[in-house]
Amino acid sequence: MIQIQIWGDFECPYSYLQTAALAKLKERYQDGIEIIWRAIELTPTIGTMPPSDSYLKKLQQASMEPIVQEEKLVLRTPAFLTYTWLAQESVCFANKHGKSLQLALAIFRSVFSQGANISNEDEIIALAEQVGIEPNALREAFDDGVVTKQVIADEEEFKANGFQGVPAMLIGEKNFSPKSFMPVTGYTNVDELEKLIPIKSLLGSN
Repeated sequence: MIQIQIWGDFECPYSYLQTAALAKLKERYQDGIEIIWRAIELTPTIGTMPPSDSYLKKLQQASMEPIVQEEKLVLRTPAFLTYTWLAQESVCFANKHGKSLQLALAIFRSVFSQGANISNEDEIIALAEQVGIEPNALREAFDDGVVTKQVIADEEEFKANGFQGVPAMLIGEKNFSPKSFMPVTGYTNVDELEKLIPIKSLLGSN
């Protein structure tokens, strides 16, 4: 089985595109691929702040990628940027239930098509419930601090790998040494991803 670990920020349009590309790859190879979400909050924010000019430029560039039309993704300009830590914690929790990809996509859609405030715990829990996460279990995870520790560990590993921007990925065979995983930075479309993956391993797993 191929494992792809992705670090992404929920207000980053290219992280959204990368997650959508991984969903297409997962649909193509089913159980041959495991997607693991790794947390990173590149620009921690207290409260809300308006998108910067550089952010707006990045959003415009991302909207021109073919996957936006192919998957009918909506990339509206967020009215504000906000605290994303709870969203990161929720998707780390969803890893344990095999639902991190679904929840990440739901959060991205809520940000870029609905302008959701993902710093609001109730909004995050509602999105998690939509993809089959038990809401009380997620609330307990928020309260007991276990997923907080995971997010901190993920951010430390992001830095240890020398990553400086998102999306960033590690790609390798699940049961091999983590040191053998290939680091990939920047948005990588589905065709490019397939060239990086040992297809024989995928075929052998089906």
